[in-house]
Amino acid sequence: MKNLILAISLIATVTAMSNKGPQEMQDSAQKHSARVFLGHERDYQDPGLTETKTLKVVGMSIKGFDTTSRLKINSAFNVLEKVVNSEEFKDRVINFKNTKGERAFASNKGLTNEEIYDIFMEGKETLQQDTAGEMNFFLKLYNSWWSRVIGYTSPDVNLININWKYFKTYRPSDVAGNLAHEWTHKIGFDHQSAAEHDSAPYAIGYIVDEMATAYLAGQIILH
Repeated sequence: MKNLILAISLIATVTAMSNKGPQEMQDSAQKHSARVFLGHERDYQDPGLTETKTLKVVGMSIKGFDTTSRLKINSAFNVLEKVVNSEEFKDRVINFKNTKGERAFASNKGLTNEEIYDIFMEGKETLQQDTAGEMNFFLKLYNSWWSRVIGYTSPDVNLININWKYFKTYRPSDVAGNLAHEWTHKIGFDHQSAAEHDSAPYAIGYIVDEMATAYLAGQIILH
């Protein structure tokens, strides 16, 4: 795993990388959608065959956020918890289809979609194995107006850094998707590059963002 894993905006397709310093992911205005199977497709897997689990989203440490920013983070936490505990989320993760047309995530460590869903829903971060059933977030808001990095984290610490430059314009659903991406890193999943949008961190983040957006707009009901 690289020494530094950088977050991206989960409402955007990342199209370029910085030529200096650690890996930096650039933002783009192009929306990227996670590919899932439709129910009539041949390889569709009935999600009912996989046990449904529940996760609690917990803000362990929230630094650098003012009152308004905390309200947005709390809204993101609430919709994130609603999404990941839904049957629809389980269905979309289990039936995710990568760019090769396979029901599998890229950089999946040899794990099936079902196994990745199970690991995700166990809630055991690499650095916090004793907090099963929880998505624990240690967040710090910083401001780097010149940077195209949305945020960053390191595998040897709990902290996730979020760039105010982008956070200030994000909706709670966008923040929820970004948090899902980062937290998927915290349970041991990575991507080979900023272009690997069918890896678990990217794809799950997109799924959360899309579902959260639709839910908050009243377009879907989550069960």
